[in-house]
Amino acid sequence: MVFERPIGEFTLGDVQITGLADKHQCASAAHHKWDQISAVAHIMTCPPNNPLGFDNAIQVLHTGGVRIVFWGDNRPKPDPFLDDRLRNADVLILPIDDSKTLLTYEEVDEIIRKYHPKAVIPAHYLVRGLSTDVSGFQSADEWVKTQSDVRRVEGGELVLSAAELSGANRRVYYFGDGFKNK
Repeated sequence: MVFERPIGEFTLGDVQITGLADKHQCASAAHHKWDQISAVAHIMTCPPNNPLGFDNAIQVLHTGGVRIVFWGDNRPKPDPFLDDRLRNADVLILPIDDSKTLLTYEEVDEIIRKYHPKAVIPAHYLVRGLSTDVSGFQSADEWVKTQSDVRRVEGGELVLSAAELSGANRRVYYFGDGFKNK
């Protein structure tokens, strides 16, 4: 089964996925100038008149006593209605890359300050040998260097538990270029 932007609640065993409706990034101040894309394509990428392709979802996954928020390609300031559902996650997975394609570092830091996750995992960045240079993505190395509690993940696999995260405060788990090629 493929979930594309699911909205609502879905449960299978001890896994609960909640899809929160929001909007794709549409006004980045960095590498991708979404407002220029809007002008060239003659469409409004920002709400309320955006096309269906710019509707998006933030996924909240509960499993094993851990609450994980997948930000996806969403805008930096979601609807305030979602704030209570996004605060105090155990893990917040954010699109962070040095090209700032989706979020600037300032936007990333503001999201982290606002929602107080125990841990942050950069995603949506260039991984050599896995993603292509054509994507325009870069690594997340520069942002990671500014963080105080960084755990580098070797081998592309990370297993987290509620107990391990209990004392964490804005801890960063960073995969870098590490992944398993099976």
